[in-house]
Amino acid sequence: MKKKKWLPVIPVIILLLIICMEEAKPYEVLSSTIESSPNLTENEITLVVHSLLPIDTDELAKEFIENHMRLNGDRPNQYFELELYRTSLHYKSGKIYDTILCNEKGERVSEVLF
Repeated sequence: MKKKKWLPVIPVIILLLIICMEEAKPYEVLSSTIESSPNLTENEITLVVHSLLPIDTDELAKEFIENHMRLNGDRPNQYFELELYRTSLHYKSGKIYDTILCNEKGERVSEVLF
């Protein structure tokens, strides 16, 4: 009788464990391409966010670009195209979560201005 009580709880515990393990990982850069000219630098970056919960894409973009600028220095007139995937499984299956175009301050823009 006691075994039947715990049987439905086991899949829920396993599912929660999988979600917690995925949420604990930081975002991961899978690929990046930089195209530069004398007055413009375009960065195309593919990120896996490792999150199944809702994502604040503006906050993520700002944090990522601040880190990128700190590590890679300043280039003229930078624009970033961030292609976001929720998990590695979404990346492997080609399911894009969002694509963000933003400037060097981490603010969303609708198009690249020269």
